[in-house]
Parts: sequence; structure tokens; C-alpha cells
Amino acid sequence: MRILISFLMICCFGRVSAQTYEVVEVEISCTPKTIEGLNSEGSEFCPFVSGQTLYFTSNREYDLFNIGENNWKNSGYLNIFKAPLKSDIGTDMKFKNPEIVSYSLKIDNHTGPLCFTDSGDTMFFTQVRPVSKENRKRSSKYKPQLFMSIKKGNDWGDPIAMPFNNDAYSFGHPSYDAQNRRLYFASDQEGGSGQKDIYYSELSGDKWSEPVELKAINSEHNEVFPAIIEGYLFFASDMPGGKGGLDLYWKKLGSEDEIKAVQDINSEADDFGMYIEKGMTRGLYSTNKSGNDDIAYFDMEKKVTIKNVLAGRFTYRNLSGEAKGLDVIIVGEEDELILETTTDEEGKFKFNSIDYEGDFTIRSKTEDDLYLTIYDKDGNPVTDLVSDGEGGFSYKKIGYDKGGTLTLVPENMVDMALNQGHLSGQFIYEKFPGKYPNELKVLLADDEGNMKFETFTDQNGNFDFRKLDMEENYILKVPENKEKLILLIYDKKGNVVAQLKSDDRGAFTYRKLKPTYSNSLKVIEEDEDMFVLESKTVSGYFEYKNIATQLEKGLKVQAYDEDGFLLEETMTDKGGKFRFRDLPVGDNVLFKLDESDERLDMEDFTLYIYDRNGKKIAQLRRGQNDFFIFKPLGFDTESTLSQKEEDSLDINLSLKTDYELVVVYFNTNESKVKSSDQKKLADLLKLLKEHPEIEVEVNAYADARSSDEYNLVLSEKRGNWVVDYFLKQGIPKDRFIVNAYGETQLVDEEAHDLNRRAEIRIY
Repeated sequence: MRILISFLMICCFGRVSAQTYEVVEVEISCTPKTIEGLNSEGSEFCPFVSGQTLYFTSNREYDLFNIGENNWKNSGYLNIFKAPLKSDIGTDMKFKNPEIVSYSLKIDNHTGPLCFTDSGDTMFFTQVRPVSKENRKRSSKYKPQLFMSIKKGNDWGDPIAMPFNNDAYSFGHPSYDAQNRRLYFASDQEGGSGQKDIYYSELSGDKWSEPVELKAINSEHNEVFPAIIEGYLFFASDMPGGKGGLDLYWKKLGSEDEIKAVQDINSEADDFGMYIEKGMTRGLYSTNKSGNDDIAYFDMEKKVTIKNVLAGRFTYRNLSGEAKGLDVIIVGEEDELILETTTDEEGKFKFNSIDYEGDFTIRSKTEDDLYLTIYDKDGNPVTDLVSDGEGGFSYKKIGYDKGGTLTLVPENMVDMALNQGHLSGQFIYEKFPGKYPNELKVLLADDEGNMKFETFTDQNGNFDFRKLDMEENYILKVPENKEKLILLIYDKKGNVVAQLKSDDRGAFTYRKLKPTYSNSLKVIEEDEDMFVLESKTVSGYFEYKNIATQLEKGLKVQAYDEDGFLLEETMTDKGGKFRFRDLPVGDNVLFKLDESDERLDMEDFTLYIYDRNGKKIAQLRRGQNDFFIFKPLGFDTESTLSQKEEDSLDINLSLKTDYELVVVYFNTNESKVKSSDQKKLADLLKLLKEHPEIEVEVNAYADARSSDEYNLVLSEKRGNWVVDYFLKQGIPKDRFIVNAYGETQLVDEEAHDLNRRAEIRIY
């Protein structure tokens, strides 16, 4: 059984692009602009934005009154500053008065530059320290070294020296790549290519590797101030051929392309220390064109020149041997000849630089019954086609509304014995996260347009067609719909395996794949969406007093993974509702709100998560590092505090959140912890009293033997009982967060006593 969605051609599950491409050239240019009100008479450089805060390094004066100093101008040390942003970065960006990031990190020497992990809870920075006695004879008395610090509440922990430091040499200018868990930096250590070179150290578990030199970047001159963004390395160098001083350059890591200068930004002065926003459309950098180091803004443009390639292979359907020596042609919409080639010894062919704007058909000049396999740019087969009655294999560009067939029923939704399939879908409005098309008529027609099946969506936009003959072809139609709809197709596990978008006529076509390029050689922007094989759709609602009147424009919501990597961001509607469609399956997700609106008290927000049927499955409060943490699978450990020595607890000592877990259980329909488990709480109480910096997250659950609503309320009561236990013993309430999951996270569907639990995490 194959279902056609708006007659879309040759698609299968996966990242499919029958029409591949070759990158000819990439150009990156920046238009620099000044920023009003940020720079002082001193030096400001190496900007970095984390969350809604701008960080930078400066030797400016700071608040003398707060720390009782009166001779700052005579010291002139560099320190790291922060300025909470009231707007997006730009030439007219608004921010609060800058202040020292943390007095606990201030020393009687220079501190900065710095960078952060994506989650914002770990800082890397440069700090100048005295050289050890054994190295003073061969170097200066002070050398910059690299350190990290972990956020603790509203302040930062003590500096932790990076293990690869060597005070015989300089280490500085950190830049962290969260995706590859690498810290890039500049150093003049022995064995490099020149003066200062760029290195990286990779984090594996909780161990940092020995520094690895980027030999493809470094020269006999200085390469410094690395910045990593989306696989591109930007850096400053005084290599010959620049405009003067330090100039900005870039290279795509892992490619064989040459190092290129960033166009339109370099000057005769030093230009260095870039911060680039995700998406690579804008950022901040440092320049001393004025005579002082200042921070400036830039707009970035990335252009990619590509040529189109169509590669494939013919094989016989009913004969052995290779389909070699076949004449293969591409014909246009009017049957005009566009290109012609011949298959090689293995039946393979390739067309380069297809310069044709319309749809086209691939044909072989033979009467043999053939298969055609199309390959992607890496040589992987992406789809198999069977010729039509005229020997043509029609290829349609993604997004066009006519073509062949698309199989939409996932394998785990097929009864193999009966050869029957179950199509389960949901219609949602792209621009209205809290709205669903109720009572929408959905039709399945056969190849000739005859209506075979009819159903209607429920109040959450869901519909099902069951017992479909897998040998038949069907066309899915939604008549008389004027709204822009997204169609989600689900598998048996509830994961989204296909997403389709309606056009102006209400017909459905696949989301754009990556890359989606036209059939001509030209310069284009590389910014298309990517199709995900399996994804998770999460709908949520932020509850807040007077939310409808205070959030007319909505709030920005960001979704992160547990490593602090930004997955997606979206806006709520004015009622606080939002939806993410492409979150990874099975992973915990961390949600974060834009906190720039000073009218809002973030502690008053509660986040509710819903499933596709509108069932409320989680009630979350803002916790560690200002995240609302959604754990679809709960914790996968059964460790308890009573089984561990207290001095074995590692709290916030690595980039990845470390935690210890206490699990307590409840009797049926009770919110009080079982007597046998209260010893665990007593042990934890002792730890909390001895370590006032520790905070606690309580995730509470129920079994599945009552209604969804009742179990969510019951799990909340269980979490609150745990917190009340500690409050009565004098532990402040602001050290606790309670999240309720009801019956959604069952440990064992049969063992109800294991499901009635609270998982208590300390951090």
C-alpha cells in the first residue's frame, strides 16, 4: 500500500535528496558597525553572549564602593564583565550597566577573555598567574593559563586549572565547541608551527586530552583568538597578505579548502575576538581602529556557490549482469533533450551542472525492464525507482505538486500476516501552537480519484485509517481547508516519522530537505531546513498570572539537550502556548524562557507538557541554571544515598551535569513516603545541612490505576510532601524544585509499587 500526498515524487524515510550537489565556493563577508554606549576610555574586547547576557574583557573602572577599593586606576588589570541585555544584539542594543562577573574570580592580575558552554553553567577563561620556580629561569614571571569555573547559584565556583596547562608557556583565548566537546585555544607551547598557534583539547568522560595542534590552520606567524560556530573556525592572524596587525580569517574544519580572509571587516588596525550567533547572520568582534580596543557589531553574509549533480545506477529487474553501455538522457517538460551520457561498466552514470529550471525525466534508450537507483552526494543510495510504461523515470524537485508515490505507513504499523497497514496522523496549525483543526474531513482516494475512506480529526487534530491494503495506492486529501496545516505521521512508538506541509491549495508536500537547491548553477544561501527521520513533537503551556495581558507578543522559548546544545527555539502565543516539532527521540529536553522582560517573575511560571492527545503529562518548575527540565524517561539509575558515602558525592565538578539520586516510594493513593524509605530522607537532610550550596530537584510519579488528571495531582502532592519534610527541618524552600509526571513515566506496567515513586536529584 502506497499513499500519495499531493502526488509527491520519489521519497522514502530518511534524508533524501535525489538531486545532489557539489560546493564550488563559499564566501563569508561581514559589514562592521559601531555600538553606542558600550565602550569606555579603556579597552573592551572579546565579546561573548550567553543567554541574555553580554560578557567581555575590559580594564575599565568598576564599582569601587561595593568592594571598598579606592586605587583602581593604579592597577589597571583586565577583568571580565557582564551586561544583561534588554534587546537583541545590534548597533542600538540595550543593556544594563556592566559589572564584574564575579569577585571570587578577580585576582591581582589579568583575567579574560572567556567563553561558556551552551547551557551557560560552565565558564572557561584566561587568567595570568605566577610562573613556578622551575620555569622562571626560561620565561617571564607571569604566564596566562586556562581555567574553568562552574556556576553555583548566582555566583561562580573557584577556578579549576585545565589539566594541560604548563606555566612555561602561554595558554589563552578559549572557545568551546559543545557539539564535539572540544576546547579550542591559543598557545606558544613547544612543538608548534610558529609563534602562537591554535590547539584543541577534547573532553572524553571527565578527562581532557592532550592538546592537538590544528596544523591545517597554523603558520610561522601568530594564529590566535579562535571562535567555533557550526563547523567553521574563525581566528585572528598577523600572517602576510593581510591589511595590517591582526586580521580575521576562517576555514571550514575538516575540509581541504584554503584559509580565507573574512571579507569587508579587516582594517589596518588589529581585528580579532569574534562572537558569532547561531545561524551565522550577525555577531560582535574586537577592533582597535580608534586607538583603543573596542567592541563593534557586524552583519554576516555566507554565500555558497554550488553546481547540481544527479548520480544513479541502472540494474535489470529480471536479468543478471550489469546494465553497462546504456544511453541515458534527461528530457525537459516539453520532451526536449537536455543532457545525454552512457552508463559505465557497473551501470552507473552521472550528470554534472544540470542547468534546467523545470521538472525533468530520466530515460534509458532500451526496452529492457530496469530499476533506477539514485545516490546522494556521498554515494549512498537514497531511493529506487521503477520505469513507467514509456521507460521514463520522472524526477520532480522537492516542493513541486506532481509526481509519483510516497509510502507513509511505518513498518511497525503494518500487520505482516494480513498485509494491512495503520496510518496514524495529526494535523496542526503551523502558526498557532495551541490550536488544532477539529472535525476536519480527511479522505483517502484510489489512483483514479475515487473516494475509498473518510474520517474526521478529533479535537487535537488526530485521525487514523486502519486495515489499509498494503498492495493499493491511495491519495490523501483534505477538502475545503483554507488554513496552513502541517501533517505529522506517527509510528507505533509515538515518534514522528514524516512531516508534510500544505501549499496554497491545501495539498501536502514534504518539508524542504537539506540541501534543496534549484537546477542551475548560481550563488545561494545555505539555510534550508533539514528533514528528520524520527523526531518528537512536544507541546507546552506556560502558566503565569495575567499572561494574556502581559505577553501580547509571546515569549521566546529555547530547547536544549543535556549537553547544553541548542536544539530549537520558538515563540509562545500570547496565552503562553508553544510547540516544538523536531526534538530528538528519547532524550531529556531542557526548556528555557527569555528572561529579558523585567516585568515577569520567572519563579511564578509553571510549564505543563501535553501529548498529541491533549493529555497533560508533566508539570515542571524552573530549576537548575534556570531550565525547565523535561525527562521523558525519568532517571535510569537506582542508586540511593544510603548506599553511598557522603564524601563520594561529586557536585558540579564537570561540564556534564553530575548528580546523585535518591529514590523513595509511596503506598497506594498516599502522598507520604513509606516509613522504610524515610531513612534515606534523613541521610539527605544531614547532607543538605552540611552543604548549604546544594539544591534539590524532586520528580514525582504515580502508577496508572486512576485517571490522568488524578494521577498528575497525586504525583504533585507526593513531591510537595518530600519538600515539606525538609522545610520542617529548617531547609529553605528556595533550594527545592518539584516536577510532577503523573502516570506517564512507568518503570514497569505490571509492578505498580515501583511506579509510585519520587526521584530526588541533588546538584
